[in-house]
Amino acid sequence: MTLLAESRHPAIRTEVLHFKTTEGAEFWDLTEIVREVTARSGVRHGQVTIHTPHTTTTIILNESETGFLNDYRRMMERIAPSEGYYEHDDHELRTENLQEDEFLNGHSHCRQMLTGTASVTVPVVDGEVLLGTWQRVLFVEFDQSRERRVVFHAQGA
Repeated sequence: MTLLAESRHPAIRTEVLHFKTTEGAEFWDLTEIVREVTARSGVRHGQVTIHTPHTTTTIILNESETGFLNDYRRMMERIAPSEGYYEHDDHELRTENLQEDEFLNGHSHCRQMLTGTASVTVPVVDGEVLLGTWQRVLFVEFDQSRERRVVFHAQGA
């Protein structure tokens, strides 16, 4: 973890996690990291925001149960198939935001748009991150193996 910002009045702490994913449709459970960052922040009452700055990843709150995660993978493959046609991947048509090593990842962008969440914010009360019984903070990779970052920002009093 790298400390990005900190203040005690009000309590504010921002940290970033750097890691490498290994495959598409990969889930990382960040719940314990969220709790650790919140504890280090000194926030007793406030909120913690978890943010991914990538357009082919998402942060979701849901159950981290193998059957559900497999169901989610299959659902995404049905809705936005990895082998489908995407104009984003058609470099004869596409003229914007191109790089030399451009990935064919139109399906990954569409999957991220279906979730629509680059960030989630969770309340903090009495220093506790308020999640439901089965809720976990999950980072989801929709693309291939990539270097990734997740930003954790706790603020409050």
